[in-house]
Amino acid sequence: MANRVVHFEIEAQDKERAKKFYSQAFGWEMQQMGQDFGDYVVVKTGEDTGKMEDMGINGGIYQLGEGKKEVNAYRCVIGVGDVNKAMADVKKAGGKVLSEKPDDIPNVGLFAKCEDTEGNVFTLLQPSPDMMPPQS
Repeated sequence: MANRVVHFEIEAQDKERAKKFYSQAFGWEMQQMGQDFGDYVVVKTGEDTGKMEDMGINGGIYQLGEGKKEVNAYRCVIGVGDVNKAMADVKKAGGKVLSEKPDDIPNVGLFAKCEDTEGNVFTLLQPSPDMMPPQS
């Protein structure tokens, strides 16, 4: 299949705040690039182990210029093994959980909408066993 999403980006008014939140809430690794790369932060979300919650893409965080605000047009969905634990981790890292409790999409999984510490909205998804790829 062609034209897959291969990278995500998180705009940040405070790049250090964003790095701290996403590494604390989800354990993502941050690689700070130098000035020749615009001080971009490469985000590694994990290893592909064949489990649905481990599959995904990597991304980046960039600092917005002073007085600039771009549109958060894409909402990232973050696969997790336990949506209730992930909701608690988001709160512990300073974010907000916008869902009172996880919602269930039959044959898809449990999901909860959240907000990071700058107001960027994202969704947590604990995949249903029905979505899991067959283990070989």
